[in-house]
Amino acid sequence: MPNADYKNNSPDYFFELGIRELDCGNIDKAIEAFKKAIEANPDDPRSYSNLGIAYELTRDYEKAREAYEKAIEINPKNLSAVNNLAGLSLLQGQPDEALSLFDESISSDPLYVEPYLNIARFFMETREFEAAEFYLRKVIDIENDNNEARNLLGIVTNMTERPEEAVEHNQEALRRDANESSVLSNLGTAFRNTGDLKRAIIAFEKAGELNPGSITIMNNLGVLYRETGFFEKAEGFFKRAIDIFPENPFPYFNIAELFIAMNEYDRAVKYLKKYVSLVPLDMDNLFKTCGIARLADRLIDVVQEMNSFIREADPSDPRVEVVKKWLAMSGKE
Repeated sequence: MPNADYKNNSPDYFFELGIRELDCGNIDKAIEAFKKAIEANPDDPRSYSNLGIAYELTRDYEKAREAYEKAIEINPKNLSAVNNLAGLSLLQGQPDEALSLFDESISSDPLYVEPYLNIARFFMETREFEAAEFYLRKVIDIENDNNEARNLLGIVTNMTERPEEAVEHNQEALRRDANESSVLSNLGTAFRNTGDLKRAIIAFEKAGELNPGSITIMNNLGVLYRETGFFEKAEGFFKRAIDIFPENPFPYFNIAELFIAMNEYDRAVKYLKKYVSLVPLDMDNLFKTCGIARLADRLIDVVQEMNSFIREADPSDPRVEVVKKWLAMSGKE
């Protein structure tokens, strides 16, 4: 075993310390350790590459770029650093540079799957699903058991109106890891789009057991139970979604839809007003709130919502004139 002085001056010691701190979420300590590793051995590209990751996590993108570029300068075949630099370029709004770097990484090692996955994610974000699918299938050709590619392919096929195929991809991913909440959630969405609401509920329930803090899962369960007529359960899940993230507008809208279906207009108005306060320029739902308020015999709420819209909207917004005309017709301007 090396003595303490040797250990504490070893570049490997500092590098491994940086990795541990990074894994524990101690980003500042990780940066300090990687810097010491670089001082001890300025020619190790691993320390620069991981220093770049740490800086990226602190959103110091310029320092992250410098570190990645230094890692590549030392070892141009460091594909992990090339891939990380490409991902950083996407974050900085430079997609052309990013795609060029991803292509460079693929050319250097066509069997390295990370750049294919990152290109696919990029095309999914830009809703170019056909291009995304091409790269995801490349990953599966290389690594048939790649669960991330299967899961993403499930999303792509679902988004392109092929829910039966999406079900197959998600189920294949679950055969390899039955406890992945994101895959179960995507499977639930696919089942819902096939019309199999019972199996959709089962998938989302299991996803909720694994990830009870997911607003998306709770909101989807609320919608499914509302659609299948289990209103009490639906209300419970919508309220759980609101508790998880009170500033997300969609559970308020969905629970209002539930109360409308139950003819409980006073309760519907309460949640629609909250939805409109979070999304103030959603014109369709502003009028919906007003309509429900009328049914609940709460005209004053209608006027308050309309006046609130006028105050918050840009004066040049053409919808402002529509609202003013509505108020004039109702005699409440």
